[in-house]
Amino acid sequence: MKKDFKLSDIPKRNPYQVPEGYFDRLPMQIMERRGTEVQHGWQQVWWRPLRMALAPLVLLLLFVGVYVANLPEQTVAPIVNLAAVSDTDIVDYLSTYATLDATDFAELNTLQGHELPADFLNVSATAAEAELEYYTLDDIDY
Repeated sequence: MKKDFKLSDIPKRNPYQVPEGYFDRLPMQIMERRGTEVQHGWQQVWWRPLRMALAPLVLLLLFVGVYVANLPEQTVAPIVNLAAVSDTDIVDYLSTYATLDATDFAELNTLQGHELPADFLNVSATAAEAELEYYTLDDIDY
């Protein structure tokens, strides 16, 4: 094995040499190589911006599709004009589907004893009557 050596014993010279004018020609060589790679036609010029715009567009269409697919179906209830329904049809319907017992009529009799405005409006009959004194009903057109 060799003896120990010291870094100070190694000569201080650069073993590598740069060719004459290398750094003067380097930018032009890079520009020439770059210019030849870019010239691939009009498809290359339009494809890059189009590719950048297509990604968000595809995501937007995907989100809209998922949203529309998950919307609840809204059914429109048919509008029935009760004035067009005959009285016999109404009586037939009520006799078929409406079942009234004597207890239903008993509830009706118990309601007659209560003051309905006081129960629903939380207003006594005297306060409602006092409030209605301010309004004249003769001026109302029928």
